[in-house]
Amino acid sequence: MEMTASARADQLLIPVLLVSVLLTGCLVKEDSPAPGCIEYWGPAPMGGCFGKTAILDLQVEPEMECLQISVNNCNGGVLEVSNSCAEMLVLSRITIHPRERNVTLDLDRENGEYFLRPTDSNFSEYLPPEDEPVEILGIMGALEVRIAFTKTSELC
Repeated sequence: MEMTASARADQLLIPVLLVSVLLTGCLVKEDSPAPGCIEYWGPAPMGGCFGKTAILDLQVEPEMECLQISVNNCNGGVLEVSNSCAEMLVLSRITIHPRERNVTLDLDRENGEYFLRPTDSNFSEYLPPEDEPVEILGIMGALEVRIAFTKTSELC
């Protein structure tokens, strides 16, 4: 019994697709919130994210449309803040003015107290020995702003 051309093409297509997926590193073997800990079948995709720590479970209260606070876990976990509110945001040692965008903040600790400090990159220098729950309080106008998250120790 002779195979049709279509059946032969189907038989060749499956191994070709499998090899191409493995070579592009698209299959995740072990996932992690820290990009530097993700294991792939085959080579890892190209990119510049190598962090082995992360910020998890970010909570910002109260939620405001004009205040955007997000996590960038690319290289160890930093916060990114954009303030389009009419009021400035004061977080312990720093002030983020109205219309200030894309301010990157790293976590630090001094005398048992957590604080955020501006940084020019997405590389976090703070490496806790174990997962740490963090709470930062700030003020925006008459409102108290609460930022809470977990900063992980190295995940791999």
